[in-house]
Amino acid sequence: MSRFRTFSDALKEKYGEKVYKVPIALARTCPNRDGLISDEGCIFCGSIGAGYEKKADVPVKEQLLEGISHIGPKYKAKKFIAYFLNFTNTYMPLDVFEKSMEEACQVEGIVALDISTRPDCINDAYLEVLDRIRQTYHVDITVELGLQSANAHTLAILNRCHTVAEFIDAALRIGRYGFGLCTHIIADLPWDDRLDVVEAAKLVSVLPVTEVKLHSLFVVKGTRLAEEFEAGRMRLLPLDEYIHRVVLFLAYVRPDIVMQRIVGRAAGENILKVNGGEPWWVVRDMIDAEMEQKNIYQGTMCRYINGPAVRQFAPAEEK
Repeated sequence: MSRFRTFSDALKEKYGEKVYKVPIALARTCPNRDGLISDEGCIFCGSIGAGYEKKADVPVKEQLLEGISHIGPKYKAKKFIAYFLNFTNTYMPLDVFEKSMEEACQVEGIVALDISTRPDCINDAYLEVLDRIRQTYHVDITVELGLQSANAHTLAILNRCHTVAEFIDAALRIGRYGFGLCTHIIADLPWDDRLDVVEAAKLVSVLPVTEVKLHSLFVVKGTRLAEEFEAGRMRLLPLDEYIHRVVLFLAYVRPDIVMQRIVGRAAGENILKVNGGEPWWVVRDMIDAEMEQKNIYQGTMCRYINGPAVRQFAPAEEK
């Protein structure tokens, strides 16, 4: 039995069978890249985003059908999540956004939409579109937000061009619609310390976050981060520190939150360094071993919600 709530288990529990994500690339960009708020982008983000740009000019339906034709037989899957992955997928005109979402829903086997975006690109008008689509096509909706750090100074170093406040605003707005909300956290940022990691776990736990993706800092060729790394002006934290921070995060995070990922999976010639050079499954096993050694389960230290200082006077069960 896992010591944390895994994504695969949560999907099986909800849908009764295997469900797989099918990535989709739209021909869009990001306000942190096109000059609206910055033209530099985040220091860790490569010019090719998540690497699916070659498909960006292919219609959404065609991308999904191609992905399903490969994933379905390979994993014996019949249900799929349309995953709008690259860059900022709410950064477009409303009609273009709605058309893209609807096109995904018209593919057989799609049970949910997963939309990756930024905290400063969440607006009620886009959430209203998603709500209409949910009601029309009877699909589940999850929005993924990159937060990366709960430390405002670190966010500035990363050139995220938003603060924690924008994330809180976006999370509360998404929560009002009852959509799933997945938050991305980089656990081993060298400008963060362990207290920042604990604060990130607490922050997502007191907000309507339903899922979290944890990963280590990727050093991608051609980025400002890579320049700093190769010049010796920035050092990555050792792998054992990443392991410790992930376990710390899991100990403090709310126990019902689904951990979509606890290790980043990256490969290819564009990656200079990730996971201390170890394969992702080795890192996963190291995390499992440390949790077992310390007898830690997800939420072991989640004792800070609902006014713990007055529980002696109001011992009612938490809601």
